Formats: sequence, structure tokens, C-alpha cells
Amino acid sequence: MTNIYQIVKDSANQYPNHLALIFKEHQIQYDKMNEATNRLAHGFKKIGLVEKDRMAIMLPNVPHFPISYYALLQIGVTVVPIPIHFKSEEIKRCLVDSQVRGIVFWEKLRSQVHPAVQEIKRCEKLIVLGDKVESREHRLTYLIEISEPFDVVYENEADDTAIIAYTSGTTGPSQGVELTHQNILANVDSCCELFKINPEDRVLGVLPFSHLFGQTLVMNSFLSAGATIILMTNLEAAFILKMIEKETPNYFVGIPSLFEEMLNVNQADQYNLQSLRFCLSVAGALRQVTMDAFEKKFNVSILEGYGLTEASPMVSFNRASTERKAGSIGLPMQGIEMKIVDDKNVEIRPGEIGEIVIQGPNVMKGYLNQPEKTNQVIENGWLHTGDLALLKDNGFGFITEQKRNIIVKGGFHIYPNEIETLLYQHVKIEDAVVIGVSDGDKEEKIHAYILLKKEEQATAEEIIQYCSEHMPAYKCPQVIHFVSVFPTGPTGRIIRNKIEQFIIQD
Repeated sequence: MTNIYQIVKDSANQYPNHLALIFKEHQIQYDKMNEATNRLAHGFKKIGLVEKDRMAIMLPNVPHFPISYYALLQIGVTVVPIPIHFKSEEIKRCLVDSQVRGIVFWEKLRSQVHPAVQEIKRCEKLIVLGDKVESREHRLTYLIEISEPFDVVYENEADDTAIIAYTSGTTGPSQGVELTHQNILANVDSCCELFKINPEDRVLGVLPFSHLFGQTLVMNSFLSAGATIILMTNLEAAFILKMIEKETPNYFVGIPSLFEEMLNVNQADQYNLQSLRFCLSVAGALRQVTMDAFEKKFNVSILEGYGLTEASPMVSFNRASTERKAGSIGLPMQGIEMKIVDDKNVEIRPGEIGEIVIQGPNVMKGYLNQPEKTNQVIENGWLHTGDLALLKDNGFGFITEQKRNIIVKGGFHIYPNEIETLLYQHVKIEDAVVIGVSDGDKEEKIHAYILLKKEEQATAEEIIQYCSEHMPAYKCPQVIHFVSVFPTGPTGRIIRNKIEQFIIQD
């Protein structure tokens, strides 16, 4: 298999009458999904798309996302997923950077898409999912309806770019990551092998497919195994619990903040989650208190994984059969080598902090239009992730920080995560983010942004005093900001580089 589309074709051949997708009252079998994909592939060819073209997709987790995704890949077109929360300026930047021929989008996003494309002559093919069609647009469902199935698969090379994925921009501007068919398929194989996914499995599709955690770990992996995906667009924690009880999935894949929200649902323990074999937590470190409380309340284990866009994205996971500690990156997946090294690329000893580097078939082709940056992060086949981890005696690593987030003060290197972990333990604090703010030519000051629990009140002096009682003075926050909300990306991860600007606007 060299084309990602073969995932759907092969499953349709093996399990034609098995349910591929469930969305509200709609149930779509594999043969019907593959037929719709083939029809849309033909429709895309009719409007002039050819191999090596690039097309953006900006859709929520509805059946037309995977159908559009696989149809484009089938005819050799590179897919550029755009998160649906992106605004016009960021959409435009991605479309210009990736030089797409057009975009498949949801009609409710028209107010953001049209301003983004109006000055991009090359981006001429506008495919809309919805009943209302405006000038220059094609209706997505009409392309499926009028087109005959097209079952020819473009014979791409394994290293052809399949996906251009834009990073969430949590620490800087989002950038395009080129991932090949081989990258994605290798990561899918690793996921399927690790979790032994089979056709009888069902997964709740909560993570956005526009982001690689949802796209690879959920969409591609479970469809590859002939399993069933229950699509979700309502991400309220109470509704998710209700859907788990109703649809009885074996797997739930979420992010740390979502597990916390589910815990806080009123009378959450009344929901029956016994169908779940495992919950998988990705896209951020899980707190020990969250993992312990969730597993106790719902009687289901959470397996935490580590990954990044540049790795397609999964790198490692904790196993159910081994000791689990929240925040651990676990052990590398099949076919992936991982080590933690110092600044001289020498592996560190237990008790030391170093950078996670990985090697394997899942490592990206490179950053789009940025060969110099690509060469900086990929050295002799090893991807430098920029994530720092503490190596424990048991061989497990624990993420401490991203290199770029380190605060330098008085000659000391200060890890924001260490301060945030302490702040989480304060009885009044719901969430916290610590960043370094440069004061002209002087050293950075430590600023802490605090979200208090409901109906709680606190003063800056109280928070600073609390920190000074538990850590050295040079690590203590110097400025406290109380906030009502944090800016987040598509996976719920806090966008650090936008915090100052966001708070001012708020």
C-alpha cells in the first residue's frame, strides 16, 4: 500500500457491509463510503483537479471530511487540512503558503473563507458543504450525486507528499509540515499494532480530523482496521458522556482538559462507561490528580501518549501492562526509535533533563518552503522535537518543557512547567500558564496567568506568597494576572505566544 486512500478501498473490499461511520441518525457502510469517495474523486477530476495539485479541507468531523480527504488522495492531490477555528488572516496565510488550487469548506465558515481567498487567484476551486451555493462555488454533495464512481488509484511514490499539516501555533506562527503517504501509513500501522484495533471496535471521533491526532490516531487507524467511528461535532463534556453510554465505543481519544471537563460534569458518575476498553490521552501532559480521579470515578484506564505534527504524529504511548505515571511519554511505538540527549547529542543519565529526539518512518519530509529550518531539526535522520524531558530511573521520560519556553533569569534556566505544576496544587486555582516577559534589555520577568476555580477569589500577593513557601525565590512569579479564559488551539492546547495579546484584548 503506497496511497493512503487504499485504507478505505481495502476495508470496503473486506468489510463491505460493516459500519464505517455513524453521524447522528446516519449510518454509513464501508462499501457506501468507498462509493461516495470514488464519485467525489471523479467530481474533483471533472472540475479540473490533477495529480500533484493541492486542496485545502476546512470541515468539522462530519462524514464529508473523510470522503473528501480520501477522494483527493485517490487522484494524487495533496490534502491541506485547515482547523475550523482559524480566522481569515490565518486561513489566507496557509492557503498562500501551500499554493492550493482551492478549498473544501463548510457553509458556516464562508464568512472566514471568502475574505481569505478573494485575493488568491490560484485558489479558484471553492467546494462548499451546504445547501446554499454562491458564485464561484461548487456544491460538494452535487459533485458526488452527478459523478460516476472512479476506481482508478493514482500510483504515487511512497515519499510523495500526501498531507501538508499546519502546526497549531501554540508557541509561534503555524507552519506547514510535509508528510508523505509512507509517513502516515507507517504511523497508522504502529497505532493499529499497539492497540490491536479490529473490525468490531468502535471509537468516539471527538478530536478534530483537521488535526493529526484525530486524523491519524482516530480516522485513519480505525478505518484501516475496518472499525466504526462515531463522529462528534458537539464537544460538550456532558454530551460526550451521554454518547459513550448510548453508542458503547471501546475507545475514547481525548485531550487532558477534556478529561478534566468530563470529571466536573454534574452527576458524571451516573453515566455508564463500561464499554470502554481504554481512554487515550494525547496533545499535552495529563495531571496525576486528573488521571487518578477519572479512573476511580469511571473505572477505565487512561493511556497517555506523546506525539507531534512532525512525527505524523504519534511517537510513544504508555502500556496498560506497565506502571503508568501521569505525564510520562511512555515507550516508543513500533518502528520508532526515541532517546533523550543533551546539547551535544549524548544520551543523558536518569535524573537529567534533555531533548527528545526520534527516528523512524513517521518522521516528516520537512517544513514546507523552509529547507534551512528542516535541516536544523532533522540531523542524520533524527528529528529534534524541541521537547525537553526528565529521564527517570525506570527508563521513562517525563515532558518538562519545550526549549523555546525556558525562562532565563539571573543565569538560571527556569522551566515554566515546574511552576505551573505547583500552581495547579493551590486549592483555588483551576489552571495556570507561566511565561517569561522581556523587560527591555533586562532579564525576563516571570509572569503567571491564573484561572481561578468558580466562585473563588485570590490576590496576587497570596499567590506569590504561596509560591515562595514551596520553591526558591528566583523561580517565583513576579507578576500575577487573573484571567477568565485562555486562548486555545484546535486540540485545546493553550496558545502561549498569544496569551499577552489575548489578555489585553479580553
